[in-house]
Amino acid sequence: MWRRLKKFLDLSARRTGPFFVIHQRYQIDTPFAHYDPRRPFRILSFLEMRHLLRRGTLHRPRPATIPQLQLVHTPQYLRSLEAPGALQPILGAHLDGRAQDRLLWSQRMMTGGTLRAVSLATRRRAVAVNLGGGFHHAAPAGGSGFCVFNDAAIAVRALRDKGWQGRVLIVDLDLHDGDGTRAVFADDETVHTFSLHNKTLGRAEAKASTCIALGAGIGDRQYLTALRAHLPAVFAAHRPDLVIYLAGSDPGARDKLGDWHISLDGMLARDRFVMDLVRPAQGPSTPCVILLAGGYGLHAWRHGAAFFHWLLSGRQEIDIPLEMELPVGHYRRLSKLMSRPDPALSGRPADGDDADGDDWGLSAEELGMPGAPPSTLFLGTFSRYAVEYAMVEFGLMKRLHRLGFKELRTHIDLDDPLGHTIRVQNGGEHSLVVMELKLRVDRQALPGRGVLVIEWLLLQDHRSRYEMSRPLLPGQKHPGLGLLRHVTAVLVVLCERLDLDGLYFTPSHYHLASLARPLAMSPDPVREGRFRALQNALKGIELRRAGLAVEEGRVRNETKGRPLVWEPTPLVIPVRPDWKAEFAAPAYQEALQEAEQASSFALLPE
Repeated sequence: MWRRLKKFLDLSARRTGPFFVIHQRYQIDTPFAHYDPRRPFRILSFLEMRHLLRRGTLHRPRPATIPQLQLVHTPQYLRSLEAPGALQPILGAHLDGRAQDRLLWSQRMMTGGTLRAVSLATRRRAVAVNLGGGFHHAAPAGGSGFCVFNDAAIAVRALRDKGWQGRVLIVDLDLHDGDGTRAVFADDETVHTFSLHNKTLGRAEAKASTCIALGAGIGDRQYLTALRAHLPAVFAAHRPDLVIYLAGSDPGARDKLGDWHISLDGMLARDRFVMDLVRPAQGPSTPCVILLAGGYGLHAWRHGAAFFHWLLSGRQEIDIPLEMELPVGHYRRLSKLMSRPDPALSGRPADGDDADGDDWGLSAEELGMPGAPPSTLFLGTFSRYAVEYAMVEFGLMKRLHRLGFKELRTHIDLDDPLGHTIRVQNGGEHSLVVMELKLRVDRQALPGRGVLVIEWLLLQDHRSRYEMSRPLLPGQKHPGLGLLRHVTAVLVVLCERLDLDGLYFTPSHYHLASLARPLAMSPDPVREGRFRALQNALKGIELRRAGLAVEEGRVRNETKGRPLVWEPTPLVIPVRPDWKAEFAAPAYQEALQEAEQASSFALLPE
């Protein structure tokens, strides 16, 4: 009895929010004069100075994966982002290759932050704040207005993908119209998009939408009157199970790109009104995610600081300095708050029964704080020299030499948040990439397993685009090198050296998933069974043609009565004997065979 009582008291003591999600990659320098890259950290510093942050309050995200981005955005659009200058129409400015990569990573990380905040809010029935995000202009087939990925829409679709079927209300109070989000959910009556803005962009029609344009020059009275007239009725009619609130600061009078004149008092009155609907005095609260959304200029952080001060303390705080420097002392105190906390302080169960791993903790290095040591070891284990030496010792460089690449140079990038990268280039000043491999160790992707994640693998012969004897496969710009088998073997050895359970990767195309078999399998026997049924339907067809048929929608899912849409899903190559045994066990094999027999596919004529 005492043990059960102790567990009850421990669970009761778990934090119920508000939670804050942040990562060092939220800060990115851009050529835009009015963008403040330190806005999230100015807000955090202010809250820390007011002693409002506690252990267990701050959480870090993982970057959104490509399959997660594909829940909303088209493959064509996502592929287009690889091209130099792809962000120019979205940002209105040209970025060089490195700056473009950094911005894409930053928005992927902030999108991951919204995914993290939604997970916290729905699991804890709490308020969770992502100190970034709110990219509401991004539509399925393209971005605009500084928005590359629609993080709110991706988070909702990710919930749906996990079987969550609740109603969602997206309250968008950024100065600008949430046109991209409305387009994503135009045909989904379970997601109501509410946008109160200066000017409507694109189509206003949607099955569940409130789209109100107030024009320019709006002040406190007009703004709050419109909000109070429309938003309560939407809450009452839609009865949301989750609210996502884009708390944009750009309606504020000091905003550098805005044309409204809302005072800081007016902005706080707006926020309190929304949160009173989320957390009514009578009745249960609704899980809520808050996103920073728009806000431009060095004063934009002040609104967020005031809002979150009230959210954490219940006290209205208007006495906020115009400037917020971030001295080393504050960084150090934040670092202590963000280091992995004691489970008793954070509310995280010590026995690991929290499958979502809510309190990951943040380190000084992860927030880019002064004095933080940079990462100097590949995968935390190998020196750069050891990596280059291994490339030679394993014979990979010799194989590239035999293929005719004589001016090879190896670069190792340890600064990418998605993983550590080995890049082999051939040539002098205008060298081209021959091989690129991005890896990271992940001990949370699969319960109880540590895996080596292949985030990216490129093997290409850039000397020719197409030969009859080496036709291009879907997604290829150049023929491959014929080294996939050798690279995979090296990675298996690397897994053993790192004492990991196996390899983990997500094939972006059918032919890659097919080539990976039979070494690789899905951790989900049902998915593996469906794939085997698909392979059986395409048996005897040359792999390139089979891959094109899948890409072009010429394979029909007979079970569902519609064309097959390829969905990239994770595969693993188990290395440890006990993990291999799990895939050979009767439970996995029987579920696989049942799914294979229940699935049916047919190839349609060209």
